[in-house]
Amino acid sequence: MMKHIVLTCFYCMTSLVVHHFNSSLIAADEEAKVNRTRFYIAAQDGKDATLFLVPGDFHNVGSPAFSSDGQKLAFDGWKSQNGESFSNVQIIVANADGSDMKVIGPGAMPSWSPGGNRIAFSQPSPYGVAIMNADGSQIKVIQERGWGAQWSPDGRKIAYSISDSGKANIQIYDLIEETKSLVFPPGESPYSSLYWNMSWSPDSNWLCFKGRNASEKTYEVGTVNVAGMKEGFKVHYKNKKAPSADFAWHPQGDKIIFFPNLTPAALFQFNPAEDKDPEPFNTVVKGKVNGGVCFTPDGQNLLFTVRGEE
Repeated sequence: MMKHIVLTCFYCMTSLVVHHFNSSLIAADEEAKVNRTRFYIAAQDGKDATLFLVPGDFHNVGSPAFSSDGQKLAFDGWKSQNGESFSNVQIIVANADGSDMKVIGPGAMPSWSPGGNRIAFSQPSPYGVAIMNADGSQIKVIQERGWGAQWSPDGRKIAYSISDSGKANIQIYDLIEETKSLVFPPGESPYSSLYWNMSWSPDSNWLCFKGRNASEKTYEVGTVNVAGMKEGFKVHYKNKKAPSADFAWHPQGDKIIFFPNLTPAALFQFNPAEDKDPEPFNTVVKGKVNGGVCFTPDGQNLLFTVRGEE
């Protein structure tokens, strides 16, 4: 009952921001048109896309993630207008309606623990993946040279990419048993690179990822069972042009949204249980969709990034 009340409150709060734009962060946007990234929100079917959040002084932002209780939003960003690059990336946390935005420290690709008290993330220097408290304190590195840490919905595991025998692999860190295992058998991964912002299935048994196929020289979007590729592995999309490395897996498990980075720019969707090519996720916005995606915890809305002038 309490969870239902929290999600209902979150949905109402989101609707208030979408329809009335009362957030001071949105109201504080530049008077002149500025080429920057903003967050938009749409219904789960792509309809009624609306400006959701202009993230202050951070003109480059991405990797949005809501806490499981729907109360907080985390993302990463840097001030490209001031000459900053990804090496200056910071993790930002705000209320779910975009208010009270705070920088909690250096890092990228934040991923909430199910209880919302901790965040898994990646750090460019020293390079690796780590866990910290939700306020940025007590950082603990869990894998040097790992990248793209994502916390499983059941709270037990963290997945990230690592280098393995000259290939790229996915490692699963079990927080309960304090063990680490590879998804692809050692030295047998088909990928020369595996990228950040993988997405867990709601049941914590599967991962959706982007990889660079070593032999075919193509980019793939695939799903793999975290118990090992022999338990299940499927390629859903393949192209010589790289898609964006971010995926939103719907809480019901039957839909994954991603950005294939094609022209015209549009989000695409597919059902991981079906053998069908991804199809357009029809939504209309001002500017160019550029890849950062996540569903609200109740699955009613999709948050995504848009680049351009407004």
